[in-house]
Amino acid sequence: MSDTEFEMRVDNGWVILPASLKSPTNVPRFHIEFPYNLAKDAGANLLVRTEFQEGYEVTTRNLLEKVLRPGDLFVDVGAHWGFFTLQATTHPAGNIRAIALEPDPGNAFILHHNILANGLTEAAHLVCAACGAGFEIAPLVASVTSSSMMNSVRAVGLKPPFVPGLSKWVPIVSLDTALACFPWEANRRVILKVDTEGFETQVIAGARALLDSRRVALIIWELGRAFFDGAERNAMIEMVDLLSRRGFRHFRPSEPHVDGAFVPFNPETYTGNVFSFGAGLDP
Repeated sequence: MSDTEFEMRVDNGWVILPASLKSPTNVPRFHIEFPYNLAKDAGANLLVRTEFQEGYEVTTRNLLEKVLRPGDLFVDVGAHWGFFTLQATTHPAGNIRAIALEPDPGNAFILHHNILANGLTEAAHLVCAACGAGFEIAPLVASVTSSSMMNSVRAVGLKPPFVPGLSKWVPIVSLDTALACFPWEANRRVILKVDTEGFETQVIAGARALLDSRRVALIIWELGRAFFDGAERNAMIEMVDLLSRRGFRHFRPSEPHVDGAFVPFNPETYTGNVFSFGAGLDP
C-alpha cells in the first residue's frame, strides 16, 4: 500500500484515511488515522482498500446506518482503530454515544488518537480492556500475519491456517462490569457489536444484566474459524440458543461479505458477521 495509490494524505507521520460515509454537505463524516509505519499492516491494508472501494464491512456499515437512532448507545467490543465507533458517533441522527473496548495497547492508542482527532471526546468513551465472562488477566495473542485485527484472547481465534505469535497479558472484565462504570448511559437503547476473534461467547456470557435490561436492540457478532469445531463451536451454539430464548432472531448476508438481502442464520460453516435482532427491530 502506498499513499499515492489511494491518494491518501500523510501528516506528521500519520496516514489520514477519509471515511466513505459522507455528511449532508458531501464531505467525509470522519477520518481514520494510523501511524505510517503501519502501512504494511494487513488490517490497515484491508481498511484502506475497502474504504476506497465499496466501504469497510459494507453490510455492517449499512445496517448501522439504518438502525441507529437519536439517544442510542453503541457498544463496540473489539473496537480496533474505531471505524464503527466513529461511524456511530457521527451518525446524522445525532445524540449517539459510544463505549469502545479495545485490549491491545497499540490499537487502543490509535483509537484514542482517532477520537481526539475527530473531536469526539464528549461522545465516545474508551475502555482499554478485553471483555469476557468475568474479571481475570489473560494472554492476548497476536497472529504471525502481523495484522492488527488478529488479536485473540488465549489464541482461541487463531485456529489453522492462522498461526499464533507474540502475546501480552491484558485485563478482562465483564461487559456488565464495564457498563456499570457509565451509569449516566444506563437508559439508552443499546446497539452491541462484538468482534473478539473467537471470544464472542465469553463476551455474551458476561452481559447477562445487559440482556436482562431489554435495552439491546441489535447484536452484531463475528462467526470466525474459531467456531468451526470443538468446544468453541458448542459454546457458539449455546450462545445462539441463549439469545433466541431471549427473543433475538439471527440473520446473515445471503452472500458472505457482500451487501444485500439477509437470510436466517443457522450454525453452519459460514464466516462473517451475524446480526441478532432484538424484539421490535426488523432486518
